[in-house]
Amino acid sequence: MTVVTVFGSTGAQGGSVARALLKEGFKVRALTRNPESENAKKLQKEGAEIVKCDDADPKEAIEKALKGSDSVFCVTNFWAYFQKELEYGLNIANAALAAGVKHFVFSGLAPCKKISGGRYDVPHFDLKHEIEEHLRKLSKENPSFVTSFVYAPFYMQNFKTFFAPKRTVNEVTHDVSYVLGMPSDPKMLPLDMGDIDDIGSIVAVMMKDPTKYSGKIIPFSGDCLRGEKIAEIMSKATGKKVVYNFIEPKEYAQFGFPGAAEMAQMFAYYNEFGAFDKLDKTEASKITKLTNLEEFLKKTNFQLE
Repeated sequence: MTVVTVFGSTGAQGGSVARALLKEGFKVRALTRNPESENAKKLQKEGAEIVKCDDADPKEAIEKALKGSDSVFCVTNFWAYFQKELEYGLNIANAALAAGVKHFVFSGLAPCKKISGGRYDVPHFDLKHEIEEHLRKLSKENPSFVTSFVYAPFYMQNFKTFFAPKRTVNEVTHDVSYVLGMPSDPKMLPLDMGDIDDIGSIVAVMMKDPTKYSGKIIPFSGDCLRGEKIAEIMSKATGKKVVYNFIEPKEYAQFGFPGAAEMAQMFAYYNEFGAFDKLDKTEASKITKLTNLEEFLKKTNFQLE
């Protein structure tokens, strides 16, 4: 039985991958900082082996956690470690090679700075790309160490958290509506988005055929929509009036919450280049059925209070 070790197993991406691999009959070793968390206990009940390990651990500790693994799925967490993401990602890659891992699937993102000629600075994208380049270098130097890559778009789950429509009441008519405010420019490229739960099925297929996916990037997008269309789909799903409000990225950058400036840069990049620039988005839909926005809202019982 193939043993796959999953980093970030209690998070959105890692959790989806761990569950999909278990369903496909893989032996899953789920790494987590907190083995006592509810998500870790749930994975254990579903058949995963839970191992305490953090991205920030020394190489020797990570190598030990990976011993006996045939494959690895890794997603690194910029928002937990910021600039340290690069150091930790390189460390994990080196530990995997040293542990004898044969196939390493990394959740990467586009190199915004490189594609835009330095105009957009989005560290949580660019640092991941530096990790990807290091993994490719390791593969080139060690052909038995196969690396593959999956790129996620804007999460549809964000519409339930950071980008949930906000309730407003007209002072004159007292009519209630909901405003979806985003820095996605209606005059530029539509926004690629996906249900992050779809990543598990994609990675499970990649894990079954390392040779086929060696060196490949599989980006996925369940829908590609402009703001007005997103609002229209939300209105239809909820029976409430949702209107779209475009917020200029420069204005969004001034909102003051941690990461606002970086998110603004990300959207400015999305507006001009899209999530995946020139990469082929069709491959993922041949691998698995991707969830569109309407299906996601229905599946998650999306409501506006």
